[in-house]
Amino acid sequence: MMSTVAVLDAVKEFLEEKVANTIKLQKANDNNVYSYELVNPAVHLGWVPPKGFLPQGMESGIPCLIVGIDDASKDIEKRDFNIRISAATFSPGLHKQDRYTPDFHGYQDLLNLIDRTLECLEKYALIGQRVSIKEDSIRWGMYEDQPYPYWYGWITFTVSRPVLPPVEIVQKYL
Repeated sequence: MMSTVAVLDAVKEFLEEKVANTIKLQKANDNNVYSYELVNPAVHLGWVPPKGFLPQGMESGIPCLIVGIDDASKDIEKRDFNIRISAATFSPGLHKQDRYTPDFHGYQDLLNLIDRTLECLEKYALIGQRVSIKEDSIRWGMYEDQPYPYWYGWITFTVSRPVLPPVEIVQKYL
């Protein structure tokens, strides 16, 4: 039986494999907005780790996808988990050669990351071989307040997993 943490881990691994390694976004650098480096987004569980607690080799926790759970429910045959993926990007403006022009188009990077994630969620009905994405449960949006130059959005969807092994569920109805 998969625990709640195992479900979240399965979603995290799915995002690392199917989404994060397919897109590069600007690495956050609060000390120097002129600095421009593209990196694959990190995938975190729960929240963005604060500085000093980032995994070894990671200089910035953003851009990223953050896997969390809103709530869950259970019936006799399955458990449903309402998953929330928060997306965070950094984009203070346009970088061209040695010039930097501040702008408020960073939301486009955020929406590209969200779209790439949605594409994968819609393409694959199964996560981690035991957790299925419920059809028509996917929703997404942007948070109302955007703390420029950071941009935040969210994706919610429901995943299900059987409580009992499938053979036991079928036998119960025979």
